[in-house]
Amino acid sequence: MAGDVALVADIGRQSVRFGLTGGDAGLMPRDIRKFMTAEHPTFTSALVAYLNGVGLQEARLPSVLAVAGAVRGDLINLTGSRWYISLSGVEAVLRVRPQALNECAANALALTMLPVAAFTPLQGPAPKPVEAGGNYVVIGTGTGLGVAALITAGGKLSALQTEAGHMSFAASSADERTFAQYCTSKGIVFDIETLLGAPGLLLAYEALSGGKKLEKPEDVTRGIGRDPVSTAVVRMFVEHLGSFAGDLALAYGAWDGVFLTGAIARALQPQLMDPGFRRRMEGKAAFRRQLSEVPVALVNRTDLELLGAAASLGNA
Repeated sequence: MAGDVALVADIGRQSVRFGLTGGDAGLMPRDIRKFMTAEHPTFTSALVAYLNGVGLQEARLPSVLAVAGAVRGDLINLTGSRWYISLSGVEAVLRVRPQALNECAANALALTMLPVAAFTPLQGPAPKPVEAGGNYVVIGTGTGLGVAALITAGGKLSALQTEAGHMSFAASSADERTFAQYCTSKGIVFDIETLLGAPGLLLAYEALSGGKKLEKPEDVTRGIGRDPVSTAVVRMFVEHLGSFAGDLALAYGAWDGVFLTGAIARALQPQLMDPGFRRRMEGKAAFRRQLSEVPVALVNRTDLELLGAAASLGNA
């Protein structure tokens, strides 16, 4: 598949990015253009606009779509968006049945196209090259919480799409118990994503401040070191993320690496260097030594979905 020109797409809640991959230029995505969902009534409308822009409106194109939503069946609903994706409709435009995968699974596959230099090590061992033979897990923190595993099977790496971000929330510190009690008092049905996402920073601030509300997640992160509540919220966020990372490493046998992606992880890079993240990650009743040997790294890239879609084509 890598020898043919193909289309890749990163389909989010507010925008979609298209690009081309394959052919003589290789798998690295190129001719990337962005369209806002508010500017097009449907995904197909944006797709046709892109094809017209690059002169491929009559081409027969294989494609991989990285989608912000659960990929099941022919019709894919986008989380928090009025758009939906009809794979049959896309096939009618591109003349080839598209492949679709969850955006976090695309993030995981993207790691296979990146050098070790693209990873910022956190506390603990240095990250290893992502290659067949290893098992890895990717945690994406942004508007929501995404999780994907990258597992060696049949001699190659395969991305496992999961909804692990919706596992039950287990409080183990005083602040986490305060957060859980506050959610319960407000009638909020909460899971891990309720804390470990951008809205979670605001809800946690409300919980730990006794009801005071901030408008944007950036208001919390800007208060680190100046506002005691903001500082406590971020500490709780980072430590719970560490605990979750340890759980996932155990669940998926990801002894070869845990990778953090997403806007929130990038914004909290200095705080993720704090020993509290690693302490909570390794703080299990068993396998403490094995977890201490698992590398954890931050991926400082914003194009992982397109890279992962291209990697999926190259891995076909």
